[in-house]
Amino acid sequence: MVWVLAVVFNAVFVAFFALYSAASDWAAERSEATGAFDPSQLLPHDAALWLSAHAAILLLVMLDAVGIAMLLRARRIRITESQ
Repeated sequence: MVWVLAVVFNAVFVAFFALYSAASDWAAERSEATGAFDPSQLLPHDAALWLSAHAAILLLVMLDAVGIAMLLRARRIRITESQ
């Protein structure tokens, strides 16, 4: 059950990052489409969204690494106890 939740957690973070990236790219292209840069066409609170999206991916990688390390440690302990 924990691994199912981890997969869902990963999917949510990756979807958030992908949606943010697509929206940010689209907003930047739209703001430059007129030939003159129009900052009103950019995403509101773009810096906060950028930080949130990148922090989410960083957290995802760290949690995955910790989860895999804990899994390997538990497996190693079970193997040594069974011998």
